[in-house]
Amino acid sequence: MTHPLRIGLALISLSLPLAADDAAELARLRALVRQHATGMNFSSIRSQGGKVFNEVIVTAVTETSVTFHHEKGEATLAADDCPTVWTELFGFGAPAAAEDTPKPSLAKPVDTEVAEAIAVIEGDRGTGTGFFCRDGETTYLYSAAHVLSGNTRLKVKLRDGTVVRKFGALEAAEGADLIRLPVNEPVPKVLEIGAASGVSKVGTPVLASGNAGGGGTVGFEEGKIMGVGPESIEIDAEVIQGNSGGPILHGDTHQALGVVTHLSTERKDLWAKGTRFADVRRFGCRLDRTWQWKQVPVEAFLKEGKAILVIQEQSELMLAAMQPDKWKDAIFQQQRENPLARDIASLQAWIVQQQGGQRFSESDRKKRLRAIFDGARHRSRGQMAEFKSEGYTWFHRETAQQEIKTRQEIDKAYESAVNEMR
Repeated sequence: MTHPLRIGLALISLSLPLAADDAAELARLRALVRQHATGMNFSSIRSQGGKVFNEVIVTAVTETSVTFHHEKGEATLAADDCPTVWTELFGFGAPAAAEDTPKPSLAKPVDTEVAEAIAVIEGDRGTGTGFFCRDGETTYLYSAAHVLSGNTRLKVKLRDGTVVRKFGALEAAEGADLIRLPVNEPVPKVLEIGAASGVSKVGTPVLASGNAGGGGTVGFEEGKIMGVGPESIEIDAEVIQGNSGGPILHGDTHQALGVVTHLSTERKDLWAKGTRFADVRRFGCRLDRTWQWKQVPVEAFLKEGKAILVIQEQSELMLAAMQPDKWKDAIFQQQRENPLARDIASLQAWIVQQQGGQRFSESDRKKRLRAIFDGARHRSRGQMAEFKSEGYTWFHRETAQQEIKTRQEIDKAYESAVNEMR
């Protein structure tokens, strides 16, 4: 994952002066980073004392030290001997957050077995989360469909760095941003799925897990279920980008009730003011119900995503081409081999050559631009005529339909622009 909204992550400067409330929040976030640091890896680090460690994997972080594996064994560095990147990342020496009354925990603490059933999914276009569950006699890797979509290569890694490689044909749920793959090799631990009769209830404590922020680590965010629908559950656990595809666990039994999928942005309208609907809302796909699965080879699913990505990129370029103030944007360099990008570059070069001379006229510029837009419109229609998405899996069919509607609107805008420049 209209397209699933990817769960966003705001980048916070760790060096700017902060107000008291901001400083308290930053201290809370640093503590959260320390809590979820296990599994972070670094090719090489140098301590303040000058010692160099290679192939570093963090195993524990406290307020005063970092313990890690490296190519020659295990080591611990005191906070004041850590490299600068760790000092800033883990907040060593920063003011601690003001102590508030501890929030009572509604969920049962997570044990190692649960954590070992969760995997990091790395692709060439991004990262996300997956987890292992048993359905009947088969163990599956579950994730969100949009975590895999658009990638060419994928790698599934366990907490200890082991890569899981043997999977059967992908199964995509009809009606949800949800996929699963049968696992054809042993994995350390497997979660249980909530009963299909429905376990999710409003107020149920949950733990949402995943590769938060794409940092390559697995953590747990506590919350509760805020709403339940036929396909989805809404939670208030503070999941972010990278958590997509991770499990939503029952707070007591640790059964998998859902898969983290998307968020909706905050509402600014009068009706939402003062309610929870004015804030960012977080959703998952339910697992405690029966889904219809469509089986396809992994390669076919990824090919569907790549085909949609090509359409999306062309639409983005076409929109940018209609706005001269965007002709210097990165998208034209990224797609410099695209005929439309080449035509816009040629037009810009021609304008530079003609400016200040007697031969330049606005009518000449419009004539050239009209020809560019007319060519782009015809190529667009040809591209969409060849775009056959009827046989795609549900998630890609839905995404494709939105892209088709978007392109139809762009083509109409191009036709209007061509007619206005005649």
